[in-house]
Amino acid sequence: YLGRLQSLEQNPCAFGSLTVRNLLDTSTHFLEECLFTDIFSQQKQMENEQALKLLVVRLETLDRLSTEEKHLQLILGILAGNVFDWGAKEVQDILESQEFTLEDAQKKLQNRPWLFDDFDSWLLRISQNRPYKCAAIFCDNSGVDIILGIFPFARELLSQGTNVIICANSQPSLNDVVYSELLLIVKKASEVCPILRSALKEGRLMVMESGQASPCLDLRLIDENLVTAMREEGADLIVIEGMGRAVHTNFDAAFSCDALKVAVIKNKWLADRLGGGMFSVLFKFERSRKIASRISSPTQR
Repeated sequence: YLGRLQSLEQNPCAFGSLTVRNLLDTSTHFLEECLFTDIFSQQKQMENEQALKLLVVRLETLDRLSTEEKHLQLILGILAGNVFDWGAKEVQDILESQEFTLEDAQKKLQNRPWLFDDFDSWLLRISQNRPYKCAAIFCDNSGVDIILGIFPFARELLSQGTNVIICANSQPSLNDVVYSELLLIVKKASEVCPILRSALKEGRLMVMESGQASPCLDLRLIDENLVTAMREEGADLIVIEGMGRAVHTNFDAAFSCDALKVAVIKNKWLADRLGGGMFSVLFKFERSRKIASRISSPTQR
């Protein structure tokens, strides 16, 4: 791996375009070659078990809030959950040195107005008596992120009448949740949440693999079954979570349906490049656009 990096230092285009996604794919390739297939497996299992114990209290707390405050706290929950990223050195130092909760993570977040702040537009849209038909959520990390951040958000969409597809990586990458894990986590979460349980039973809550094996998201290469499901369900909302997926690879991506791009900036270089500081917030709500393309897909770019 170091040899590959040295080659790239001498000739950045030696293996094609040099991008963050390619560097991450290279790292994954060499880890798998050395039989390190899921290096965060035990850590993810432990964090999932801990977060599941807190889910009921989290949902009860949200249900006591006013509508506007609830929607804000749902988004703050996703953002705070996204801080739990073992792939970010600054966060790794925090997680290894102290007990760190969702509330602690929320205190780390940039105060509003955020670096990219479309929450008011999102609140206006989500408060209308016109629910989305289907939302496809491309999730990020295991543990607090998926269970206390994404699940409550998905639950709210389901309660409004929106079908939800939660899309997870097909193969391991850092502490990102993978499809096989997500199937088990959703089942356990549904045991303590009637809304998730009934939606799962009725087929309104679906868990699918994205076809990815990276912290990034290349929508040209998502799993064919997922594409089919999004077409059949009429997906009209795409939610992309995480720095790798929402910033590194889809920051400027345009969609023919509404899109949410949600991430916390946990890298000093990237924060400087975007004009913010550590733990700056990206919350972009983009309305559907007419996109000229020969490919008919709910995720046209």
